[in-house]
Amino acid sequence: MRLVRILAMLAVAMAATLALTATASAATCLGYGYLVTSDGTIQRFSTSTNAVTTTVEVPGANFVDVAVSPTGRTLYAVDSSGNTIRAFDATTGVATATITGFSAPIAIALSPDAKRAYVANQTARTVTVVDTTTNTIVTAFSVSSGSAPTDLVVSPDGSLVYITVGNALQVRSTSDGTLQKTYALAGNAQAVALSATTAYTAIDTPFQVESALLSGSTSGMLYDGMAGQPRKIAISPDGATLYVGTGEVGVGSLLSATIGSNTLTRVGTTTSFGVTSIAVTPDSVTVYAASAGEVAVLPRGTSTPTTLTGDVRGNITAVAVCPSVTDPGAPTAVTAVPGDATVSLSWAAPANSGGASILSYTGTAAPGGATCTTTGATTCLFTGLKNGTEYTFTVTATNIAGTSAASAASTKVTPRRDNSARVLTVGLPTITFTKRGIGIATSITVTGAGTIAQVATFKGDRYCNLSRRVTAAGTYRVRCVIKAAGRKLSRTRAVSYTLRSTFSPTNGLVASNSQTVRVPRRR
Repeated sequence: MRLVRILAMLAVAMAATLALTATASAATCLGYGYLVTSDGTIQRFSTSTNAVTTTVEVPGANFVDVAVSPTGRTLYAVDSSGNTIRAFDATTGVATATITGFSAPIAIALSPDAKRAYVANQTARTVTVVDTTTNTIVTAFSVSSGSAPTDLVVSPDGSLVYITVGNALQVRSTSDGTLQKTYALAGNAQAVALSATTAYTAIDTPFQVESALLSGSTSGMLYDGMAGQPRKIAISPDGATLYVGTGEVGVGSLLSATIGSNTLTRVGTTTSFGVTSIAVTPDSVTVYAASAGEVAVLPRGTSTPTTLTGDVRGNITAVAVCPSVTDPGAPTAVTAVPGDATVSLSWAAPANSGGASILSYTGTAAPGGATCTTTGATTCLFTGLKNGTEYTFTVTATNIAGTSAASAASTKVTPRRDNSARVLTVGLPTITFTKRGIGIATSITVTGAGTIAQVATFKGDRYCNLSRRVTAAGTYRVRCVIKAAGRKLSRTRAVSYTLRSTFSPTNGLVASNSQTVRVPRRR
C-alpha cells in the first residue's frame, strides 16, 4: 500500500510540474524533449531554450529507452528493472499506464499511426507487440535463439520492423513477426535507423556503418576504420544527415555525414563519456547527443556543440524529442449544391495539414446533424435530407494528431424535388453501315461525371442499347450500334428510330434528349 501511495503522489507531482511548463500545443508536446536515466528519472527540456524545466523521480525504475508517440501525446519509458513500459501523458505528465509482461526490455519503437509499440526483450530474445489504445500486449515473436536484440525501428508504412540481432539485421512483418529478409553484417549490430529508402546499421566491432535499400536484400559498407565503437545511429527527419554516436571517451564521440557523401566527420561532443542516445528535432535543425553525464546540443551547420542546461541528472540512457505533428487547420471554401433530398458538398483542403497527411474529412449538416465522412476525398453526398428545409454545412479535417476546428459554414441551400425537364445537348446523328451493324453516332455534352445512355426504338422494340461512364464534364462522341433484327429490317425498308439519350450525373438530376433518326434502306 505504501508503494501505491508513493506512485500516486509521484503521478500528481509530475502532472502538476509538467503542466506548469506546457506552453506547447494543447494537443501535443511540440517544442519539448525528454531524458530518462538509469536512476529512474524523467526530465523534460525545452528545445527552444535547451534547458531542463522539470525533473520527476520514479523510485526503483531503471529507464533504458524512451519514445514519444507520433501524435505527441504519449511518452513511453522502458523500465528494464521492472520489466515494464510506463506510459505518461506527454503534455500533462499524468501517468496513464504501466504495462507488464516484458523480459529485460532494451528498446522501443512506435508505429507511424501510434497504434502499436514494439519492444525488444534481451532475456527472452523476442519482440513484444503492444496495442497502445488499450495498453495491452497482443503478441510476441522470437527473433533469435543465439543472440539478443539490441535495437529496432518500424518502416514508414508500418508494415515491417527492422531489428538488430547479433551479426544481422532482421526484417520482420509487424503483423505476425514473419521473417521477410535478413541482412548479414560484418560485426555486432548495435543500432538501426531508417530513411525513406535505406536502412542504416551501426556495428561496433569493427567500426562500421552499413546501408541497405529497403527494397533490396544485400547491404554495403559505408564507413569503417575510424576509432571508437558505434553505439547509436540516427537520420535527420529531412533525410539529409546521418549521425553516429560512439562509445569513445572524450571529444569526437558524435559523428555526422551528409547522406550520399560517404564522408563521416567528427563533430565532437563536450562530454567525457560515450554517446548513449541521439535525437534530432522535427525540423532537422538541432541534434541532441546524450551521454551518461550530459547532453550535447549541436545546431546544423555548427562545429562546436553546447550542452543542455539546468538541473541535468546523471546516468542518462536515452533522449527523445516531440514530433511536429499538430491538429490540422480547418478546411475552406465549403460549397453545397442542392438536389432532390440531397446536397453535394465540396471543400478545399486546409492550408495547414498539421505536419501529417489528412486521414479523413467529416461534413456536418445543420439542422439535424447528418454527417458524411471521406478518407481523403474533398467531396461527399448527403442523402435523405428533407426537401424544403434550409441547410448549412461545415467540414472538419483529421490527421494522426487530432481533428481540426470546423470550417466556416457553407451558404444556405434548400433541397427540392425538381420535376422540370432537364434537356441534354445532343448533336445531329450520322449513320454508318458496317459488317458489324448500323452505327448511329452522336456527340453528347455533359456537365460532369456520370453515365451516358442511349437506346434506339421502333414501334416499341429496342434495336440498340449503349451505356458509357464518363469522369468529367465535356463533349463525348458515342456510337449506338443496331445489330441482328435491325439489320434485317433495314434491308426491306427505311426505318425512323426514336433515339433517346440520357445522362445520369453522379450528383444531381437526370437530363435527357429524344430525336428521330431516319435510317435509309440498305440494299
